Amino acid sequence: MRPDTTEHERAAPPPDAAVPAPSTRLTRRRLLTLGALGAAAAGGAYAVSRGPGLPSLPGIAGFAEPPPPELRVDPQPVDFRALQARRRIGTAAHAYEVTGRPATYYVTAAFGARLDRWLALHRENVGHVPDEIRSYGAWVRGSATSWHSSGEAIDIARLRAGGRDLTSLRHDEWRDAPAAELRRRLSLYWRTAAGLHHEFADVLTYLFDDAHANHIHVDIGRFGPERPRLIRRSNAQVQAVQAMCRHVWGRTDVAITGDFDDMTRDATTRVLEQAGGPGELADSREAWQAFMVATMQRA
Repeated sequence: MRPDTTEHERAAPPPDAAVPAPSTRLTRRRLLTLGALGAAAAGGAYAVSRGPGLPSLPGIAGFAEPPPPELRVDPQPVDFRALQARRRIGTAAHAYEVTGRPATYYVTAAFGARLDRWLALHRENVGHVPDEIRSYGAWVRGSATSWHSSGEAIDIARLRAGGRDLTSLRHDEWRDAPAAELRRRLSLYWRTAAGLHHEFADVLTYLFDDAHANHIHVDIGRFGPERPRLIRRSNAQVQAVQAMCRHVWGRTDVAITGDFDDMTRDATTRVLEQAGGPGELADSREAWQAFMVATMQRA
């Protein structure tokens, strides 16, 4: 295991490039590796998780826990000119959250394709059709400690259409809202997060730490093209599943502990039974994907 490192590094961007959100220094690469671990090989996806334009990704055959070794232990920083310059995510324009203005972001071709796939999945299953996605940026210059530096991460803040928010991932802005409004926003937040967990192995929300209260961080850094499945020792994955049970499925008996306990297993199994999904959540990648799709579809 490599020494602890930061997830974000501040750097001067190239012209027209967005940069990650200001945050406190995080000395937790080890925590990210052990606690936020979400690894899986790409295989046959659960049927409802694919529609037109959502092909399976190539990858390794299925595996039992523990997961396979990380493909890459540390990011390999690249110059932004080696990356794709993009101004859209799928059908939606990309804008920088700080200014609200359209902005170019720089990512690898594989990461850009994964973002497009996520948005198509979101449109199909949540029913929102955003025309703008705001982020705190993707590529950041020269840090060997952040997947942003290799063009394989982005910090998403909100999905918008017609000049208004469809979903705000800015928990910092609405966490003190009145109870009814808070319930609505939390449900949308976690339905959106479910789509990200369907597509990305590492997904960090406000539950991870305060630095993620104004965005959701996603990357494909350590596991490349592999698709997620549940890793029971991943605090980030288990906490997210527990939050989905509480805020989307109404299972307020499920506590957000990061421990995949009997109550969490029971709640997720019942969701999968309702959705006609395969087995239990921890059994397979297909079960993980089925749970996430069912959560996205839950109005």
